[in-house]
Amino acid sequence: MVLRTRRQGETGKLVTLFTEDHGKLRVMANGARRPKSRFAGCLEVGWSVHIACSMRDDRDLHTLSEAELVRSRPALVADLRRLSYAAAACEIVDRLTIEHEASRRLFRCLTGVLGGLEEVEEPQLESLFWYYQLRVAEALGYRPELEACVLCGSPPGSGPGWFSPALGGVLCRGCARSEAASDRAAPGDFGGARRVAGDGLRLLAELQGLRSYRREAIPPAPAALTGEIRGLLRGFLEYHAGTRGRLRSLEFLDTLKGRG
Repeated sequence: MVLRTRRQGETGKLVTLFTEDHGKLRVMANGARRPKSRFAGCLEVGWSVHIACSMRDDRDLHTLSEAELVRSRPALVADLRRLSYAAAACEIVDRLTIEHEASRRLFRCLTGVLGGLEEVEEPQLESLFWYYQLRVAEALGYRPELEACVLCGSPPGSGPGWFSPALGGVLCRGCARSEAASDRAAPGDFGGARRVAGDGLRLLAELQGLRSYRREAIPPAPAALTGEIRGLLRGFLEYHAGTRGRLRSLEFLDTLKGRG
């Protein structure tokens, strides 16, 4: 799966791939930008390819020798909004993984969401992407706790709750206040926890409970909750991305929402 490309030299491409058996790889596709290159029409973000490359254990950059297109995604290319979600899905895998660490589960998450982005209805796009982010977090070993306070185990109740990226889940109001006091944070900051509506928490818990993608199981995204849930998941994933930086594709999705 092609995660990212950038120009290299006059005719080459530096390509980041996520593979089923070898995890993330960086490869040099020499001459890929020539009109008659053997790589032409293969190396686009979100597309699936079979590749051959020479790999050396002492190098992080490998040389691509062959690439054969397995699946292009014309439905994504033709729709800026769908293409933007696909780019964000690929960037999340790129940012949250290290090279040569294989995860077939994560590979299936990525291929599944790209297929889903091609077929769901427009109002389902956002919810599908939330589902994907939750599945990625689980595949990488930091599944967020959404149904009980991570400190005391009490249910969040019907009202708003707080979500802490650092603690990995929901906080009840009492524990949020205690965390804020222990961190000597400003009043109302709750130690960096983000306030989220009870309906938002319940929707995320419902999506997290889906064990596999089914088009009919993905609800439309409620407009009133979109900004809040986006911010929660983005903060959570960026916290775990650490020094690998902000997720720029998610920032672009925010600008698309603003235009709408």
